[in-house]
Amino acid sequence: MTDPIRKSLSLAVLLALIYAVFGVLWVVSSDTILALMVSDPARMTLIQTWKGWLFVAISSGLILAVGNRLLRAVEESEGRYRLMFDGNPEAMLLYDPATALVVEVNPAFGRLFGYGVDEMRAIPVDTILPMSERERFSREIERLRESSSDESIWQVMRKDGSLFEVASHGQGVFIKGRLLRLVRISDVTARLRSERELIRALGEVAAGNDRLRELGHAVSHDLQEPLRQVGSFVQLLDRRYSERLDDEARQFIAYAVEGVKRLKSLIGDFERFVEPSSAIRQTVPVRTVVDQTVQDLRLSIDRAAADIQIGDLPVIQSDPGKLAVIFHALLENALKFRAGDRPCRISVSAEQGEAEIIFRVTDNGIGVEAGLGEDIFALFRRLHTRDRIPGNGSGLALARKLTEALGGRIWADPAVGGGSVFSFTIPRVPV
Repeated sequence: MTDPIRKSLSLAVLLALIYAVFGVLWVVSSDTILALMVSDPARMTLIQTWKGWLFVAISSGLILAVGNRLLRAVEESEGRYRLMFDGNPEAMLLYDPATALVVEVNPAFGRLFGYGVDEMRAIPVDTILPMSERERFSREIERLRESSSDESIWQVMRKDGSLFEVASHGQGVFIKGRLLRLVRISDVTARLRSERELIRALGEVAAGNDRLRELGHAVSHDLQEPLRQVGSFVQLLDRRYSERLDDEARQFIAYAVEGVKRLKSLIGDFERFVEPSSAIRQTVPVRTVVDQTVQDLRLSIDRAAADIQIGDLPVIQSDPGKLAVIFHALLENALKFRAGDRPCRISVSAEQGEAEIIFRVTDNGIGVEAGLGEDIFALFRRLHTRDRIPGNGSGLALARKLTEALGGRIWADPAVGGGSVFSFTIPRVPV
């Protein structure tokens, strides 16, 4: 019931009470007063006649005023309803759940379904449903008669027979004493198609990760044993026949042994890279993680005579193991790619934003060439020869994989004055 009608009915009730009180007082007191004031019977009859006509006039005026007020309220409410219903850009359908017949649709409904507004009146609601949905509607309509509101996804049919999907939001409304259902309809075909495509793509990614993990285990298992045999026989050859070989042959054996070691290292890095990267969350003092990483790299730090400065680091919700691997990869990278003409300086800092925390590892090393910021994060991608800088090119790739598993991102920028700034983000979660 709308506010104007409610107010008009309240006024009608108030006037009815006043009228009742006035009527009782009029009937009880007027005859007594007239009897005291008028003694002539003929005159008394005339006055009582005029009194009756006056009462009728007052009653008619009150009834006319209340009726006119209610009529204006109904017209005003009807006008607002028409404005909201006909002018609404969302498709709307009004139907009678007792008969399952359409009462009315708005122009937006006609545009969406291809019907004229007049075509839809008094036809079954399931006209817009394909056969596959009509049985479901028959079951649902019993429940909908008793439900105040509902939300559902339906496959529906346009006038030309084409199918699409909609979200319906229905609620019960009283109109002219009848309980009807007003349904708002939104086309969600594109959204649902995108969601299904996303689910399918995620499934393919998960399947691809499973296959990659299986490949990693297969490579590790199938290659490690032959490598061990090759390494063992080459070393046995060196021990037994070293004195019979010249310097060049011994150098060849050394190359073979070094190649076996390097291939074993590559296989180990690859196996670690394809391991599952699901993250756990717990309270992590990042300073503790960085301090432990520095301690683990102490030998390399001392060898490089590096000065490492650690700024204020927050306590966050994240995976401490993955954070440790990320910081280890970035600090080790800074130590490897230090410049030979100046002391090695490395700093670790953090910047807290509204949605994420940015961690930075800054060095004054040889830096990253412009345009190669993405290449350095590729698995086994090396930008320098192995005889100049050792390593397999897997550390930064693993750092990126683990950062993304934590919901963040990682990138590299040139540092002011030379060197590099490696930054990665972690989503901000209340501790």
